[in-house]
Amino acid sequence: MSITRTTARFSAVCATTLCLAGAAAGAALVSPGTALAASPSPSSSRVSALDKELLTAAHQGNLWEIETGQAAQTDATTSCVKKVGAEFVRDHRTLDAGVTKTAAQVGVKLPSGQTADQRKQAAALKAMAKKPSYDGAWLKAQYAAHTQTLALIDKVIASGTNAKVRELAKTARPVVAQHTQMVSHDRCRPPQAHSSQAHGSQTHSSQTPGSHR
Repeated sequence: MSITRTTARFSAVCATTLCLAGAAAGAALVSPGTALAASPSPSSSRVSALDKELLTAAHQGNLWEIETGQAAQTDATTSCVKKVGAEFVRDHRTLDAGVTKTAAQVGVKLPSGQTADQRKQAAALKAMAKKPSYDGAWLKAQYAAHTQTLALIDKVIASGTNAKVRELAKTARPVVAQHTQMVSHDRCRPPQAHSSQAHGSQTHSSQTPGSHR
């Protein structure tokens, strides 16, 4: 009897184990898409913390860029900064449309506004409006913001999980890289000097350097 009970218990344990193993194997066979979604493969549809970070940071960064770009058009003392500000507004509106669309597609809820630090920085720049110090401070702030965004974009391109988010990062990279060059080393570089790098022939090919804006 003791041997019979032991055998029965062993059989029950084995049966349970086999059922669990069989269920897992069946899920993998029946739902290969689900198995792939759980994989960290770049082609996966899973949204990682890094993917969410890019969508959130990019959206808030775009909002800040649009606000400070608009302000530069009236608050800057040089025509170059005013032109670059206008360029940034246009480009970041386009970029943010892509961010909001991708976030909706992958189910990420975006914040409604900028971060507290971004609001403070925008206010600090506004306090210098139409002063000689404004332009230099604006360029520094823009360079720092674009450098940080570019680093995050590169991180997502290399290690992001969701295919749509990675594609968004690849699309945004040349624009952000171009902006970074336009404000690097405390020097303002007019938009026409970089027109062919990020936007392609359809937006700038028909314009000569002197005719842009």
